[in-house]
Amino acid sequence: MTADLIYSHIRVVLSIILGLGITTLLKGIASIIEHPRRFGWSWIHMGWVVWALISIMTFWWWEIRLTQVPVWTFGSYLFVLCYCALYFMMSTMLFPTDVREFGSYENYVLQRRGWFFGLIGLLTLMDLVDTSIKGSARWQVLGAAYIVHAAIMLGVVVLGLTQKRRGVQLALALFTLAYQVCYFAIEYFTLSVD
Repeated sequence: MTADLIYSHIRVVLSIILGLGITTLLKGIASIIEHPRRFGWSWIHMGWVVWALISIMTFWWWEIRLTQVPVWTFGSYLFVLCYCALYFMMSTMLFPTDVREFGSYENYVLQRRGWFFGLIGLLTLMDLVDTSIKGSARWQVLGAAYIVHAAIMLGVVVLGLTQKRRGVQLALALFTLAYQVCYFAIEYFTLSVD
């Protein structure tokens, strides 16, 4: 079996899980458009929603590099599945089925920020492992910018966990969204053979 054939097999379930995450986010955005006053619209919440959507799309984009993994074990397969599942979990945290006890999506995110930022931290750490699965050559291609990116995201997590003020949370959401867009545009906009 070739690495391409193995990855093609694995890609199916990855696509399903990531597709569920994207569906959750898009369905949530549509529900806000349909009923903007039901659970409130906020820049904090919507900043994280758009950030999550971009993060899932870029993750899916970058995972083509898994074709370079020469040998797959059940452990590496399970790791990548769990990594994808975290993106789905993050999506459902942004649009839970019931937020009535919190009054709004914003309040839900702020009150559940331990879980939300914990997921972002775990995703960041898992990305480091995911990059290792792709091989040492991948680390060399990514260079220092990748390590700086991971450090910035872990800094976002620490601030998000420790800061309760809405102004700080808004600035953090908007900064992280802008940063993610710029990082993707600069570092990974084009796929090519290394």
